[in-house]
Amino acid sequence: MQIRNFDLNLLIVFDAVFEEHSIAAGSARLGLSQSAVSHAVRRLRAALSDELFVRQADGMWPTPRARQFAIPVKSALDRIARGLGGEPFYPARAIRSFAVSQLAQVTMPRRL
Repeated sequence: MQIRNFDLNLLIVFDAVFEEHSIAAGSARLGLSQSAVSHAVRRLRAALSDELFVRQADGMWPTPRARQFAIPVKSALDRIARGLGGEPFYPARAIRSFAVSQLAQVTMPRRL
């Protein structure tokens, strides 16, 4: 398989499903529909000729091939994120403080 023929966006989906053990949680993390994530996993399974994730009562669990694949994928995605100027931001995992201020209310003059 040549990289130019591979949709690299599938790696982002793989990483999310791998870490979340769930199509639904992976889709929420990525801001995509469950259908889109499910379709991406299907495409990735076909491209890699492996089931990658097996549905169990407590979520989607990786196959041995997926566990082997996960380490270089995570490393590559982290390196790309750093190269683009920072770490990826995951709101559900963020430990940050935000200050929100209230802007002054502006009243527009009424038209006569």
